[in-house]
Amino acid sequence: MYAPLSDRVGYVPGGTNIGIIRNDPTHVTLIDTGLNDTTARKVLRVVRDELHSEVVAILNTHGHADHFGANAFVRKRTGCEVWAPDIEATVIRHPILQPAFLYGGADPLDTLRSRFLLAEASPVDGIAEIGPQDFFGAAIEVVALPGHSPNHTGVLVDGVFFCADVVFPEAAIEKYRIPYLYGLTDHLASLDAALAIPAGFVVPGHGPHSESIDALVGLNHQAIDRTLAAIANTLQTPSASDRVCTEVFRALDVPALNAQGFFLLKPTINAYLAHLERTGVAVFEVVEQEPLWSLA
Repeated sequence: MYAPLSDRVGYVPGGTNIGIIRNDPTHVTLIDTGLNDTTARKVLRVVRDELHSEVVAILNTHGHADHFGANAFVRKRTGCEVWAPDIEATVIRHPILQPAFLYGGADPLDTLRSRFLLAEASPVDGIAEIGPQDFFGAAIEVVALPGHSPNHTGVLVDGVFFCADVVFPEAAIEKYRIPYLYGLTDHLASLDAALAIPAGFVVPGHGPHSESIDALVGLNHQAIDRTLAAIANTLQTPSASDRVCTEVFRALDVPALNAQGFFLLKPTINAYLAHLERTGVAVFEVVEQEPLWSLA
């Protein structure tokens, strides 16, 4: 079902929301494509049957499988171009990098090669630069929102802010407890930046759209504060990062019950630890070949 938000802009709600921008009366740009071909088929039906148009381009916000997993399918069906931010484009071209990052840069476990983490590779035709621009005839602004991924972005068009995963809805926070992050320091700055975007509607990557991002930013800050408090409590005793993960997951009732759940959030805890070290709250040292974190 298509949800229009302006004459030229709307989205298809789903597990991942897919933005649609009208470039002209018969061509559109998709903002992300979702996890799989099922989503792509639904979006293409909307574009062709409801909007009587064709997809001319995909603009990916970042390189996570649930946002670009259907790129290859849409590309094959439409011949459209694919654009993405630098760094993210490399992951979209080489999806094995995402599970490898989660596994500490090593050859990932087979259980980390599920479709949720390892999408089909997609070509990338152009690098999406930050700032206002003409994108295939549509006036848009690509907004830098790093933190959830190294070069995560949002898109502002006609007063509609597609903010991707800079915020997660309440249901996702309640379910997973700790949203995935590549870097907490940048993410905190991106939350502030998102608050300053002048928009009449906000469409997150997951969950319903709203007229303001303020409440979602507040919810996500609360989740961050809970995680920081749990980590600080754990670091009262010097601990290795795996021990920090275990104690924090238990304290916050995080459903990290298998390899995918654990390794999806272990890097997030490392991102928090790096932020705490950067801000002088925590210190890292190797003591008798044991890597230990503790409060400063």
